[in-house]
Amino acid sequence: MLALFVAKLLSTLGSWLTLLALPWFVLVTTGSPVKMSAVLAAEFLGVVALGLPSGRVVARLGVRRTMLICDAARAPLMGLIPLLHQAGWLSLPALLVVSFSLGAFTAPYVSSQRLILADLLGPIRGTDEKLLARANSLIDGATRVAALAGPALGGLLIALLGPTQVLWIDAGTYLISFVILALFVRPPATVAARTDSESARASDEQAAMFAGLRHALRHRALRLFVLAQTLVTMSVPAVFICLPVLVMDDLGGDPRTLGLLTAANGAGLAAGSLVAVTNLGRMNNTGLTGAAMLQCAPLWLLLVDQAFAVAGGLFLVGLATPLLAATVNTRVTLRTPTPIRPHVMTAVATVEHFAAFVGYTAAGPALLLSGLRTVFAVIATLAALGATTFAMALRADHSSPTAPSQRTPGSGRHRHTSEATAGTERHP
Repeated sequence: MLALFVAKLLSTLGSWLTLLALPWFVLVTTGSPVKMSAVLAAEFLGVVALGLPSGRVVARLGVRRTMLICDAARAPLMGLIPLLHQAGWLSLPALLVVSFSLGAFTAPYVSSQRLILADLLGPIRGTDEKLLARANSLIDGATRVAALAGPALGGLLIALLGPTQVLWIDAGTYLISFVILALFVRPPATVAARTDSESARASDEQAAMFAGLRHALRHRALRLFVLAQTLVTMSVPAVFICLPVLVMDDLGGDPRTLGLLTAANGAGLAAGSLVAVTNLGRMNNTGLTGAAMLQCAPLWLLLVDQAFAVAGGLFLVGLATPLLAATVNTRVTLRTPTPIRPHVMTAVATVEHFAAFVGYTAAGPALLLSGLRTVFAVIATLAALGATTFAMALRADHSSPTAPSQRTPGSGRHRHTSEATAGTERHP
């Protein structure tokens, strides 16, 4: 578990550096918010285009092997951007292709990263909701700690080295993550037993592609959780498209200011992760609903043209995020029969990244057409709808976690036998 935490920490640290360096590079060199958002949106388009089919990849290769392949592929892909820039061959189309390719490896990595926790805990402990929630919070804490250090470090490194040099660092973090996973993350091997017709259908390529999506849509609580996550993911990531414009137009144009604002969100994420690890198992639906409100309400502070107010709002949003993310990841895992978990997780990750793709794609043109304040107001409204939907999902989720031997919700004709992940080893 510690090795997985370190690998996640390093990989996410590099990703935060890129989240600042790449849009700043495009904005400075082109002066176009539309091109800036297009480059980031291309990565999410890759996730969306290949998200559902990647569920078959995770099911066949296993979660650990999938993570290794994704890290091994993304290291040279990320390195291509500064390499092409130094050679004078980096054009916008080339940047879009590389960004899309990075996204193609993201969906299977993210779903595998979520699934590997249950495998590492084992077949008994991996079904304990409180224990799995704490494990999700701990690993998610790596993302939050990196979100605290990454933006501030990124802003400083961009100012000192330039954005293209920072991208080399991100490529290196993928490589180090690969080495750590290869050497130290080894879930116990288990054997699957699929004996019924639904399990056989889940292995069929066409049926397997949509098995996870069908399950999530048929289960009322999961449907609401995914909808809530979609609304929040559509809105909150768009903030990071708007922040470079806000800094450049209204807050002095210093990349260090951008890094500090993003680090304020990271500080909230780190603090929220600590709260999640220590207290999530004891929080009832009322507490989780309060966390959802805390995540959306401070976004209205982005309308205040003061760096202090923006930083405070981003901190509070970050404070609530780990609680909600760990809750959704845990309940999606445990409300899903083991045979189709890879398909459900990749479906959820695909929907999540599609929402981010929509947010990133729409943010640039919206900034040009409506202005920064209008876009911030839309972001806050969407997040509020997401928080309300999350509260509805909590009320709908009265059932016990679905054990591997239980029926798939919504399937009256087929049953799943008990299995641990078949020959599988178990990505912000």
